[in-house]
Amino acid sequence: MTPRHLSDLEKPKLAENIDHICVCICTYRRPELLLRLLERLERQVTRGLFTYSAVVVDNDVNRSAEAVVEPFRSRSKVAVKYCVEPEQNISLARNRAVAMAKGKYLAFIDDDEVPEETWLHNLLATCIRTKGDFILGPVEPHYETVPPAWVVKGRLCEREHFATGTRIRRPELTRTGNVLLVREICVEKDGPFDPSRGRSGGEDYEFFKWMLERGRTVYWCNEAPVYESVPPERMTRSYLDRKS
Repeated sequence: MTPRHLSDLEKPKLAENIDHICVCICTYRRPELLLRLLERLERQVTRGLFTYSAVVVDNDVNRSAEAVVEPFRSRSKVAVKYCVEPEQNISLARNRAVAMAKGKYLAFIDDDEVPEETWLHNLLATCIRTKGDFILGPVEPHYETVPPAWVVKGRLCEREHFATGTRIRRPELTRTGNVLLVREICVEKDGPFDPSRGRSGGEDYEFFKWMLERGRTVYWCNEAPVYESVPPERMTRSYLDRKS
C-alpha cells in the first residue's frame, strides 16, 4: 500500500490547540485481524495536526480479543482502552465505544480493515477544510487469495468512489467502516445507534439518515482508504447473491 497524500494546497492550517481523534473498533472473534489493524494503526502519521488513541469494544462475552489487546497495549505508544459488550449486538458495541471515547473527533474502522499511514491525517485535513460533520473514505478490497476472474471483471467487491471534497447526500452511501465524525454530534441522537437493528443490520444507515435529515454534512476524502479483507468464502456466487 502506497500512502496517498493531500497536495500542499489542500493541507489545512494547524489548529492552535491540537485536536484528538479516538479510533473506535468493534470486534467479534477475529483476533488475528484485530492485531493486524492495531499494528497498522500504530503507524499513523500525525504531522503535528492531532493526537490519537483507540477504544476496542469486544462483542464476545468470552473476551476473545483481550489476549490480543493487552499485550499490544503494554508495548504500544498508542493509548488503547479495552472493554466488553457481552450482548452480541453491533449497535450496543458501537454505543459503548462512543461512550468510552474521548477527544473532539471519533473515527470508526472495522476489525477486518487496515488503514494507510496517512489515513487519520487525510480524514482530519478534509474535515477541517470542508468544515464537515462527517468525512467518509474509500473501502478497498484486499483479497486473501487470488480472486476469480469474474469477481475482478465485475468489480463485485469494489465500492463507489468520489472526488475529495464531494458532498455525500444519500444515506445509502454512508457507513461506519472508515468514517471520521465530530464527537459532540453523537449526543444529538439517543444511543446513537439503535439496538433493535444491532443484529439485523442497518443501524449505521439509520444513524446517518437521521443526521442528514437534520442538515449535518458528509464529505468524501479519496486519499484516506482502508483495505477490507476478502476471504475466499466471500468470493462465491452464493455469498455475493445473498449480500446483494
